[in-house]
Amino acid sequence: MKILVHYLFLNLLLGLSQALVAQSPPTILITYHSESGKTKAMAEAVAKGVAEVQGLEYILKPIADVTEEEILKASAIIIGSPVYNANMTPQVQEFINSWPFDGRPLKDKIGAVFVTGGGFSIGEEAVMFSMIRSMMIHGMIIVGGDELEAAFGASAITGEGDFANKEVQDIFLEKAVGLGRRVGEIVLKTR
Repeated sequence: MKILVHYLFLNLLLGLSQALVAQSPPTILITYHSESGKTKAMAEAVAKGVAEVQGLEYILKPIADVTEEEILKASAIIIGSPVYNANMTPQVQEFINSWPFDGRPLKDKIGAVFVTGGGFSIGEEAVMFSMIRSMMIHGMIIVGGDELEAAFGASAITGEGDFANKEVQDIFLEKAVGLGRRVGEIVLKTR
C-alpha cells in the first residue's frame, strides 16, 4: 500500500510539472555581436518590440553568453551582426556553426535577423541573406520585418552621411522594434 501511495504521489508531481511546463510562455532569444554598441542598440530595440506582445518572454544577450540550452528552448531566435567585409562577423559565424545539427533540433523554430552597416551598399542585405541561409539549413522558418523596407529583417546605416558619428537613428530602431513585434506575434500564432 505504501508503494502505491508513493507511486500515485510521484505521478501527481509529474503531471503538475508537465502542466506547468506546458503553460510557460514561449521564449524568444535575441542575440548579437557588437563592438561599437550600435548592433546592441538594435538588439535592444528588437527586444522592445517583443515586449509589446503579451504572453512572451525574451532573453537578450551577446552571442558569447548564449548557452546551448537557451538555443534549444527558444521558440524563436533573432540574431544581429555588424557588416564585416560584406559578411557577418566571424563571431556570429562561429556562433551559428556551434548550433547542434544532429536530429535538426532547430527545425520549425522561427528565425529572424538584423544588421548594422557603416555605409550604404556595404553589404547589409548580403549579410542578412547569409544568416538567413544558415537558419534555413537548420530548418528554421524565417520571418522578416513588418515594413516593406524591412522585408529581410531590420538594418541600420551607422557610419555614412547623415548617420555618421551619431547614435543609431530612430528610423532604423523603429524597424528593429517592428521586427521584434512581428516575430513575437507569429510565435504566438504558431504555438
